[in-house]
Amino acid sequence: MAQVYVIGRITNELELKHGQNENLYVRFSFAENIGSKDRARTQYYQVWAWGEDAERLIKAGVKKGSLIFIAGAIELETYTKQDGFTVDKRLKVSLNDWGFIPFGNSRTNNSLHNKRSTADVTPKPATINGDKDTLPE
Repeated sequence: MAQVYVIGRITNELELKHGQNENLYVRFSFAENIGSKDRARTQYYQVWAWGEDAERLIKAGVKKGSLIFIAGAIELETYTKQDGFTVDKRLKVSLNDWGFIPFGNSRTNNSLHNKRSTADVTPKPATINGDKDTLPE
């Protein structure tokens, strides 16, 4: 089965449910923006998470609009729309992993970077252009 790794946003509120065998699951719609300018478009996925993964999404406060990455098995699925007649296709992802994507200048993001000591920062090596620069001895 094909695997996918996608960054995008949750498009609906998550609701933890019980399956037929009392297994916990959550299903949500996920949108990825692809392309740019004139070719920009949105790709939608239906994501399914079970058991501990489903509980972790809920406990972490994932909600409509959350920016996350998802990773999992993907398949093109044929389904019947709610009208009971129209047949369509959708991309279905069986979630294997997920995480929040940090963005903006929030205090949380800054505090994570401020906790690093200067010993953790490795200086970048100098770039040498062999045609113009002399090599160090």
